[in-house]
Order: sequence, then structure tokens, then C-alpha cells
Amino acid sequence: MRSILVVNPKGGCGKTTIATNLATYYSVWDTSTALVDLDPQQSSMDWLRVRPDSENHIQGFNGLRGKIYPNEGTERVIYDAPARTDSAKVAKLIKLVDVVIIPVLPSAIDMRVAAAFVADMVTRVRANNAHAIIGVVANRAQKNYHSYKALLNFLKAMDVPFVGVLRNSQNYIKAADTGVGIFEMPYNEVDKDMQEWKPIIQWIEGKRILK
Repeated sequence: MRSILVVNPKGGCGKTTIATNLATYYSVWDTSTALVDLDPQQSSMDWLRVRPDSENHIQGFNGLRGKIYPNEGTERVIYDAPARTDSAKVAKLIKLVDVVIIPVLPSAIDMRVAAAFVADMVTRVRANNAHAIIGVVANRAQKNYHSYKALLNFLKAMDVPFVGVLRNSQNYIKAADTGVGIFEMPYNEVDKDMQEWKPIIQWIEGKRILK
């Protein structure tokens, strides 16, 4: 079993978008997957409630209700962390996972919040779970904007890998509204988005990408 934590103390940075779409990537390839929602708003669970029965099953857990028991044979567990996750909770979560993804938006406010958090996460991962990998994903980025270039410069200065960029795409809004992921939408509509996920998946899987 490989466990993935999507975390950032700043709300609205795309944690649920990344967690749900990552879950659908694995489900499309018949990888038994569990999605654990640790946010009081329960956005991931709301997404699962409207998920069509025609799509592959993803196990859903309200992580606020106690211990999680994924089905036997579950291969991937994805944790959707809440905003304002305190240090004690982060330390506990780090011990459970193999991969830590930090989504960051290309805005000055988000970068200021992320700077201290990323530094703290690197320290905690090294202290509490040395085998885990940690990386940053630039979310809702427009590559021709000055803010994107500023984000790249910011990430280069961080002591953590920059593993991918997800554009500001309406496809993610459509996916969230209908309980699917971009990997389950018509390819001609989402091919650009799917291409952006390749380096992220390769990093998560240690270059053992499912294809």
C-alpha cells in the first residue's frame, strides 16, 4: 500500500482537486484506491456522493470519525488534509504516508504562507518519516503570467522538489461538479490537463507510471 498526503494550511489552494483527480487516475487503472477526507467541510466526500455508479469505485472515508480501515488489497490511500492543519496533526499524518504533496497557488499571499510551511514540513518529514518524499505542485497556474514566474523563482529557493504544474482549467470545475476526474472525461477535452499530470504521477510512483 502506498499512501499520499495532500496538505497546505492555506484554504483554496486545490488540495481536494488534486486528491480527487489523483484518486480517479488510480481507479481508471483498476488500482484499489481509498480517499480519506480530513477536512470538516468534507468536500471530497461530497464529490464521492455525486460520483456516477458507472465509474470505477473509490472507497471514501470521513477521516474525522476515527481509525480508517481500507478494504483488504487496497493499493493507494490518499489523504485530503484540511486548511489550518496544526503541527501536531501534521506530525501524526506524516508518519502514515509515503508521499507528501503541497499545492501552492501563484500569488504573493500563498507563497508567503507556503514558505514557512514547506520549511517546517521538510524538517518534520526528515525527523518523523525519513523514507517519505515531499514535493510542491504549482496549481491553477498561467505560464504567461508574471505571478507564475514569481512562483517558479520562489519554488527554486525552497529545499523541496518542484514536481509539476497544473493549469487554471475549467475541466477541474466540471469534474468537481459531476463526481469524476479529468482521467474519466473525453480525451479530446482534457488531453492538455492529462499531460500535466504525467511528471506528478511519475514522481509519486518513483517513475513507475501506470500507462
